[in-house]
Amino acid sequence: YYGRELYYHQRYDEAIKMLSKFLDGGLGWIENNIDACYMMAQIYRVLGQFDEALKVLLRSLQYDRPRAEISCELGRYFLQRSQYAAAVFWYETALAATPSAGGFTLRDCYGYIPSIQLCICYDRMGDIEKANEYNERAGMYKPNSEAYLSNRQYFADKMKSME
Repeated sequence: YYGRELYYHQRYDEAIKMLSKFLDGGLGWIENNIDACYMMAQIYRVLGQFDEALKVLLRSLQYDRPRAEISCELGRYFLQRSQYAAAVFWYETALAATPSAGGFTLRDCYGYIPSIQLCICYDRMGDIEKANEYNERAGMYKPNSEAYLSNRQYFADKMKSME
């Protein structure tokens, strides 16, 4: 919990040391271990150390099945590198995930975020129909989302120009 507080107060170097020490101790509860990995990945991403973020996200898989939060971060990693097929895999994994009992959950990672990101992936891969389907799915989670509404207009215009 001290590592979490360091993270929240943007004392990133200290937070990484504390969270690493916690994980290396091997005594944490599964959900706390996974959350520590997630926090460390967030820190590494803020610091621009993307490969380190990837390593700690993958480390979380040694504790249990992938959580949607972790899967979304892995999807982000690959999307930012234009590795769309890999990003699709992780976002679809997030959509298939169910929240664990007692764990820290970000509800949007279990529906909205992977749907809207899959929309982006498929659009960039040129599959407009599938991209639109995922955008509509995102709209089921957040019908007033600015991203969803903007994408809806984008796809309407794009499909009209293809006629």
